[in-house]
Amino acid sequence: MSAPATPRVVAVLDGTCVGVDRRARALAGFLRDGLRIGKDAGAAAEAVTLAFYADSGARDSLVELAPTRDVRLIRAPEFRPDLMSGALTAFEAGGGAELFVFPGGPLGAELAARLAVRSAGSALTDVQGAAAGPAGLVCRRAVYSNHLTGRFELRARPWCITLDAGWYDARIEPASEHSVRADVELSAEESSAAAALRHVELLEPPETGDLEAAKFLIVAGRGAGSRGGVERIAAAAARMGAAFGVTRPVAMNAWAPAGRQIGVSGTRAAPVVCLVAGASGAPAFLWGVERAGFIAAVDTDEHAAIVHEADAAVVDDAVAVVEALADIVARERQS
Repeated sequence: MSAPATPRVVAVLDGTCVGVDRRARALAGFLRDGLRIGKDAGAAAEAVTLAFYADSGARDSLVELAPTRDVRLIRAPEFRPDLMSGALTAFEAGGGAELFVFPGGPLGAELAARLAVRSAGSALTDVQGAAAGPAGLVCRRAVYSNHLTGRFELRARPWCITLDAGWYDARIEPASEHSVRADVELSAEESSAAAALRHVELLEPPETGDLEAAKFLIVAGRGAGSRGGVERIAAAAARMGAAFGVTRPVAMNAWAPAGRQIGVSGTRAAPVVCLVAGASGAPAFLWGVERAGFIAAVDTDEHAAIVHEADAAVVDDAVAVVEALADIVARERQS
């Protein structure tokens, strides 16, 4: 029997973290009611689920949740979007699937964007509905703070979309029967990003401690929560050999010396790497870090301005993430 042709639609299901049942229902609802391929609404019959899992014990239950009959399984380590995006890129290159559908949220948006860039396709987030047109994929999504609905047309294939949060309320049951077409395992060695991490240059702070001369700068914002939180970020910065700065609200609250302030009323820095921890990203502050070679942000608010301005962002508690990063750097220095 010959292998089935690569389907036009791929539903991407991440089973490496909690809430997979809601994501599966959202995908099932969209494939049935939100997508029109050809003359008929619904695309489940033409789709395949590409499902990532980390624990072999959860494999069978993940298959049962899949929104389509055909399922392709990929075992990958947890919290590795680099591995996931590499597998997605390889899958697309192997058969030319036209549409990849991701659940909403930061990971879905990251995977969609990575795949679109790597495959020279196009991406759109928070899609409410879509239909294949003569020139591309026509999508609907909310605009102007949900007051209006906009129409967007994706031209370059593959089309990579994430679902609007409303699809999480879907109560669609998964497919009644499933057929596992493949089950492969990824390892960290298959990731070029992982290989690059083995050659990270740990930047040393300048002897003067001058913020303007810092190569590696960590800036604490009001999102640190308290003087204690700011002090913990400062201690983590010292462990990593990074210069330490703060935003204006932190200085105004006397949680740190005013001489550490970054921004219009403080220092304008130009580090190689700047890690912004718990700052919303006000224009006056961004002026102080915009010359950085690479900006990474950590914030609990995925809609914060700094998250969109940064080259990379983590949506999580700033203090905890910076301290965990300091532990990683400390181990790297010892190796």
